[in-house]
Amino acid sequence: MLDVACKWRPEPDWANARLKGWTIEVGAIMGVTQRLVSGDAGRFLARYGLGKDVGALGLALGARYAVRVARDRLLVIGLSFADLPDGWHEEGYAVSSVDSTLRVFEAKGEGIRDLLARATTIDPDNPGPCAAMPFGGVTGTVYRHADAETLRIHVDRGLAAYLWEWFECQPLFLQA
Repeated sequence: MLDVACKWRPEPDWANARLKGWTIEVGAIMGVTQRLVSGDAGRFLARYGLGKDVGALGLALGARYAVRVARDRLLVIGLSFADLPDGWHEEGYAVSSVDSTLRVFEAKGEGIRDLLARATTIDPDNPGPCAAMPFGGVTGTVYRHADAETLRIHVDRGLAAYLWEWFECQPLFLQA
């Protein structure tokens, strides 16, 4: 039988995968708790004291925050299953764990704007309310975390190896 899998590169060792250029570096982040909340986002945010959700290229602070991925959907970071069980909640929203569904990349450095210019058509000075956007040829959730020079990108795990190869091909990550 024909082995078509041999034409694909093996997936990187995500725990150690890092790329570094003169003004930017990128790597995968392990152990990020990710929950998808669908329904009454306002009531959810109020119930868990998360304040306002973060939109495209918005700045998320702290270990617990919510990122807008659709009109009635949030990607919530940092709330464990004990804090927020999966399923329907009487307050008007449903919760699903997506830890095993999404891979998280973090890019840091002064070259973030250059990376954004290559990866997306979004104007970084006027990005919009929804963090779900095309990024490097795939749909991802993209926002800033902790400071203006740190970008987080959540993508489907099945597309993570493709996006990593896309990163490798960018001149921003070439060492001089």
